[in-house]
Amino acid sequence: MSNSAPGTADLHNQPTLPPETALELPARVDVRPARSEFGHYELLAELGRGGMGVVFKARQKNLDRIVALKMILPGSLAGADDLQRFRTEAEATARLQHPNIVAVHEVGEIDGLHYYSMDFIEGASLTQRLAGGPLSSQQAARYVRSIAQAIQHAHHHKVLHRDLKPSNILLDADDQPHVTDFGLAKKLEGGSGQTRTGAVVGTPSYMAPEQASGKNKELGPACDVYGLGALLYELLTGRPPFCSETPLDTLLHVLEREPAPPRLLNPKADRDLETICLKCLEKDPRRRYPSAQALADDLGRYLNGESIRARSFNVLDRLARTLERSHYVVEFRAYGNLLFLFAAIVGLTYVVVFALTLDGPPYPFGWLIATRAAQFVLMGVAFWYYRPRQLLPTTQAERQLWSIWIGFLMASFLVGAAGRVLATADRPLDELTLFPTWSIVSGLAFFIMGSSYWGRCYAMGVAFFASALVMPLNLRLAPLEYGLLWTVALAAIGWHLRRLGAEERGDSIRRTSATGS
Repeated sequence: MSNSAPGTADLHNQPTLPPETALELPARVDVRPARSEFGHYELLAELGRGGMGVVFKARQKNLDRIVALKMILPGSLAGADDLQRFRTEAEATARLQHPNIVAVHEVGEIDGLHYYSMDFIEGASLTQRLAGGPLSSQQAARYVRSIAQAIQHAHHHKVLHRDLKPSNILLDADDQPHVTDFGLAKKLEGGSGQTRTGAVVGTPSYMAPEQASGKNKELGPACDVYGLGALLYELLTGRPPFCSETPLDTLLHVLEREPAPPRLLNPKADRDLETICLKCLEKDPRRRYPSAQALADDLGRYLNGESIRARSFNVLDRLARTLERSHYVVEFRAYGNLLFLFAAIVGLTYVVVFALTLDGPPYPFGWLIATRAAQFVLMGVAFWYYRPRQLLPTTQAERQLWSIWIGFLMASFLVGAAGRVLATADRPLDELTLFPTWSIVSGLAFFIMGSSYWGRCYAMGVAFFASALVMPLNLRLAPLEYGLLWTVALAAIGWHLRRLGAEERGDSIRRTSATGS
C-alpha cells in the first residue's frame, strides 16, 4: 500500500508553493479526529498530509467500500482562501471522469470539517516507483501517454492541474497511472480562482517558466504540457529537469537555464523520447506540443515504432536557442536608450581616432588621450543623466555587469600601458598595433555577457575575435573596424532591451486590464 494518497503532497520533494505562503511549509499539526467515526465513514488509517489537507483511508459504511477521505486542516490554518481552494480542488476533480484520474465520490461537511471522498488506489506512487532508479524508455512513454490523455480530458473540461509531479501520480494493482491532487487546479474559463497575479504556485522543479514567473492570468494547457515533460524527464533520468539547493534557486534555473539532455544523464534513454521530452520543456509555450493530446499521440507513435512528429534538436537548433536566450530583462530594460547614446559616443570617438592616425606615425599622442578622455566623460554624463540617483549598482545582476566591464577597462588600459613600456627609441609604439589585442579583450567580455545576459553576445564576441585576425591586414582601418563593432554591439543590445521592455510593459498592461475586468 502506498504511503502517498490522493490529494497529499510528498514532503520529501521540494514543497508545493501555495499563493499566500510562498516558500514556507506550514507547521505540522495533529488533526486526527478523537473518534474513528466520521459521519458514515470509518477512519482506518492516516495516509498522509499536505499544505492544508489530511488524507485517511476510510470505509464508507453505507456502501461498504474503501475510499480515500480528504479533509481540510481545522483551526487557524484554514482561512477563507484555504476553504475556497479546497472546494475548487473538490469541484475540479468531481467534474472529471476518466480512468486515469482519481474519481471523487462525495463532497460535504461534517461537524465543521470540510471533506471529500475519492477512489482509494492500492499501490505505489511514481515517486516510490522511481526509488529503484530511472525507468525504461518504453515504460516511461506508456505512463506519460496515459497521464497525457487524462490531462487532455481535464483540459477538455476547462481544468488545469498545475502541479504534475511523480508524487501526484498513483499506480494501481494493474500498474496503471492515476492523476491525483488537483489542489492547485485552475479553471480555464470563468475566472482564475484564488491565485493572485504575481503569486508563484506549484512545485519549483516541475513548474513551467510562465508559471514560475507568476503569470497566472496567462497560464493555459501549455503549462501542463511542460509538467508532463518534466514528469517524463524524471522517469528517464531519475531526477527532475531542475533541482537546486533552495526552491528560489530552482525557480531561477527554470526561468534562465536549459535542461540537460536526458541522454546526458542516462545514455540508455531513447533518442526519440529525448526529443519528445525536450519539446515539452521548451521555454516558449508556443514551441511545445499544442495540447496534451498531441503529446499523447506522439508518444503513441513512438511506442508503435512510427516516426515521431517532434523535430530532433541538432547542433544548429541548440545554437539558435542559445543565441535567443535572454536574462535579467527587468533589471536592464531601462538601459535601452542609454546604450543607444553610448553607441553614438563610441562610434564618434573612433571616427576621430581614425582621422588622427590616418597620416601614420608618429601620432598626436596628446590628442588621442584627449579623445578617449572625452569619450569617458561623455559616457559618464550620459549615465548620470539616466541614473542620477542610482550611480552605483543596486542589484546582483548589475554588480556582475559592473565586474565584467571594470575588468574589461582595466585589461584595455594595461594593454596600452604595456605597449608604451615596451616601446623604445628605435621602435616607437605604433598604437594601431594594439587594436587586435583590444578586439580580443572585447570579444572575451562579450562572451561572458553571452552566458550571463543575452545569447546574441556570443555572436558579438565571435565578431570581435574575427576582427582581431583581419585587422593586421590593414591596420589603418583598425580604429574604424573596432569602433563600428562596438557601435553595432551597443545599439543591438539597446534595441533588444527596449523591445523586451516594451513587451514587459504590454504584458503588465494586459494583466492589469484582465484583473480590472
